[in-house]
Amino acid sequence: MIIQDLGKSIEEYRAKLVIVDSIIALHRTEYTGRGTLAERQQRLNIMLHKLNRLAEVHNIAVVVTNQVQSQPDDFFSDGNGLRPTGGNIMAHATTYRIFLRKAGPTRIAIMIDSPCHAYDQTRFAITEAGVQDVQDFGRASEW
Repeated sequence: MIIQDLGKSIEEYRAKLVIVDSIIALHRTEYTGRGTLAERQQRLNIMLHKLNRLAEVHNIAVVVTNQVQSQPDDFFSDGNGLRPTGGNIMAHATTYRIFLRKAGPTRIAIMIDSPCHAYDQTRFAITEAGVQDVQDFGRASEW
């Protein structure tokens, strides 16, 4: 319902960024079991396409976070045995896919898919000063 009326809110508040946190969470609890998989995927696809359309029409950025699931027998993932929950629909509806992983006191961002950036990774830290490059964060002994 929120996504259906999101265009009005974007115009009213002159939003330039929309963040949808854990887009699959509601679908995982509402549609359980394999029997509801097709309907869940269809609803997820509709939501993602609506968000893409809003981004184009209003010239805004849309960030969608998602969950991952373990799939140890998958040889075609990014090598860590994790796949995005929601399947191929999530992959096809997004322009950039960035995998964020905790690594001690720092984080690692891995560019999984991008139309213009190569597969790569970088380390960063979230501190009281905000997001910082690891080089600016301090010496390894401080971690």
